[in-house]
Amino acid sequence: MELRVVESTGHHTHVALSGKLDVEGERQIGTEFEQLTAHAGKAAVVDMTEVTYLASLGIRLLFKCAKSLAAQGQKMVVLNPQPMVEETLMTSGTAQFIPIVRSLDEALAILKAE
Repeated sequence: MELRVVESTGHHTHVALSGKLDVEGERQIGTEFEQLTAHAGKAAVVDMTEVTYLASLGIRLLFKCAKSLAAQGQKMVVLNPQPMVEETLMTSGTAQFIPIVRSLDEALAILKAE
């Protein structure tokens, strides 16, 4: 699992994940992901275009960070997940709390909406 910062502004952080977000993947990027999202105190775009698998521990990481951001009045958006990953987000109920979008413009519009 790899994590890359695409953009960091005063308003939001855009990170891209690639690989399998399973137990090993969460171990590899979990702490850094939390620092860049939940602990940064600003909105987050999580690009999951290159995430090939999402396990329950990965869902927990996303939910935990989104919940922390929500408590700070901020939002998290998942960008362009692959069909299997999107299905996992939908069936787990995560998509009810973290919006899933197809474009960066759509993600930024959601993050800027009050």
